Formats: sequence, C-alpha cells, structure tokens
Amino acid sequence: MSSSPHIGFVPRNVARLLRTRFGKRSRVRLDDRRPCLPYPIPHAGPLLEIMRGNGRKTRDEALAGHSSETRRLRPQTPSFIKSNLLAARTRPADDREKVHG
Repeated sequence: MSSSPHIGFVPRNVARLLRTRFGKRSRVRLDDRRPCLPYPIPHAGPLLEIMRGNGRKTRDEALAGHSSETRRLRPQTPSFIKSNLLAARTRPADDREKVHG
C-alpha cells in the first residue's frame, strides 16, 4: 500500500491548511466566517486590499521552493482533473468498473 495520500484527500487538506494560514494572518475565526464577508460598499475597499495581500502572502508561502513555471501551472491541475472526471462520466465503464461498482 502506498504511503502517499489519496488524491481525493489532498485538495481538501490543502484547502483547510490555506484557510487556517489565511485566518491566522487575517486574525479571523474560521469556524464563523460570517463577520469577515466583505460587502461591496465604499469603505470595504481597504479591507479587501488587506485580504488580497494576505491571500497573496499565503499562496507565496504555500508555493515556496517551486519555480515560476510550476507556480503558473500548478493551479491548473485541479481543473484538468475535474475536466477529465466530468468527461469520464459520459463514457461507458469498463468491465472491472461494472463488476465492482
């Protein structure tokens, strides 16, 4: 059995870690995100800029050590996976999938 995590769990874990890190940087409670929902009102602009900056810093931490090419291509991977899985839904299953469900 492989010790690497299953691809289905990695995105969820990464999303949780990103939310946690962003929350620490922004000093918000992540169990109740209602108070930090920005509304497009004139005085929300500065807060939105702070949040964008915090998001940029969190992404930079997450991608530290990766080349700029890897950083550019990495966000596309989940979209490719999603597209492949959506396309696979329209194709008939092979024999093993039919037997094992």
